[in-house]
Amino acid sequence: MVKPDAKLQMQLSESDFRFSKRMLNFFSSIEIYTVRQLTEIPLSKFTCFRGFKNQCMAELIAFIEFEQIQNYFKK
Repeated sequence: MVKPDAKLQMQLSESDFRFSKRMLNFFSSIEIYTVRQLTEIPLSKFTCFRGFKNQCMAELIAFIEFEQIQNYFKK
């Protein structure tokens, strides 16, 4: 079992989840490289970013479920 803190420190590129090129470019453009950085942004705010549409949100939710990091996001 992975320690919770280790999950937060994980680089997005280390995940076995296959991100689309669009998502990888999006993360790079807003300088998000770790799960911790990702969880610091409320999910509702992602749609405010230019170019982040429904398909990106679906992919982000799939990643969150794949890595089982739902509890790290603020409600």
